[in-house]
Amino acid sequence: AFFLPEAPLEMLQIFDEAAKEVVLSMFPNYDRIVNDIHVRVAELPLMEELRSLRQLHLNQLIRTCGVVTSSTGILPQLKMIKYDCQKCMFVLGPFYQKQDQEVKPGTCPECQSNGPFEINMEQTLYQNYQKITIQESPGKVAAGRL
Repeated sequence: AFFLPEAPLEMLQIFDEAAKEVVLSMFPNYDRIVNDIHVRVAELPLMEELRSLRQLHLNQLIRTCGVVTSSTGILPQLKMIKYDCQKCMFVLGPFYQKQDQEVKPGTCPECQSNGPFEINMEQTLYQNYQKITIQESPGKVAAGRL
């Protein structure tokens, strides 16, 4: 848990896998209901003020407080992609998508062509995400500052 703020993606993946192991040991058929089990983190010990956030906080898990000023609707994000080779109709994948990089196939292992490839919509998995904008609470802003 000490590494959670500095490497949240890796640590949350480890936590999720451990939680799934525990749940499946107690309820062996649970994966028929839900494929993924996610850990929810609450009450991180350090709270960062919005004004103190800097570049070093990028890609870290932080705790802060503020007022939500805007939010998007729930949007789809690619999680696991499969592609169809348009020349031989071979299904390529799965390719696991990360938030910061797009994964595309190089060549088809079946016909050795360089494409074109089309996303297989039936076998591709998506996850939900939402963007929010927050600002400091009105009571925490010093007089004369915005």
